[in-house]
Amino acid sequence: MSDLSSKLEPFLLLARSTKGAAAAKIIMDATAAPGVYTFSELLEFPNIQELSIDPTYQNHHRLLQLFAYGTLADYETATSSYPQLTPSHILKLKHLTLVSLALTHRSLPYDQLLSSLRLDTIRQLEDLIIDVIYAGLLGGKMHHHEKVLHVDWVSGRDLQEKDLLTVQEGLVNWCKTADTLLSALDTRILELKQSSAQESARSNEYKIYRDREYQIISTELKNTKSKSNPFGERDRAFRPAPPPGVGGFKDFGVGGEINQDALLAGLMGGAGGSGRLLTRNVPSPDELDGVRSFKRSRD
Repeated sequence: MSDLSSKLEPFLLLARSTKGAAAAKIIMDATAAPGVYTFSELLEFPNIQELSIDPTYQNHHRLLQLFAYGTLADYETATSSYPQLTPSHILKLKHLTLVSLALTHRSLPYDQLLSSLRLDTIRQLEDLIIDVIYAGLLGGKMHHHEKVLHVDWVSGRDLQEKDLLTVQEGLVNWCKTADTLLSALDTRILELKQSSAQESARSNEYKIYRDREYQIISTELKNTKSKSNPFGERDRAFRPAPPPGVGGFKDFGVGGEINQDALLAGLMGGAGGSGRLLTRNVPSPDELDGVRSFKRSRD
């Protein structure tokens, strides 16, 4: 908006020292100049305000007010109250009319725009919308198939004193909406903090429970191992087996004094064993004679 205001600066410099016809000429040039869309500063000059009471140039002062606050419809209702306008004036007035419509509606149907801007075809309308967008007056998207203009943002126009109340009401509503949103955000943030704190507490409780259960299980395992004989299985694994045919060591009193009777009986074929481990079967003399006779007969 500052760029738009700066384009009025040359006309402000000229208007400081002009009156009458020269001031009227500045008004005509400023309202037709490309890129100049704000005129309130020019209206505030005393020599420009003097034209409103001059019967010769009253219509020029009305023209400046029209471009500052009015629309194309305002001009058409009282064309005789204004000086003769050029095509440049009419085109700029259409631009300003579109801005006024965009300030009150975020979606503008093509039919409404064609009627308000006094255009005959959609092509003319879209060309005008493109010119307004490139002039930096509004931003939006044209939907050719839907035949609607969606407005994203729009620059403001000059304000009259009666418009200040409307602006004030809009700002009050905006503040209320902002307060409602902030209250909702604060409530949501509080809920999230409480939820996070509860989740953290549950997590800590679980960790404490987990560590306690782990310690209990670890202690039980250690107690179970200490109660059992850690060498019992190994003793049995390395205990030598008794010789074949001999009873187990229990027969000889292993674990106490050796039972000599049991040991002797086992070695001599007694109750503890068969005796075949330490004795040899010797043939009798008759058997030896028979063997010798059989060898002599064979030879």
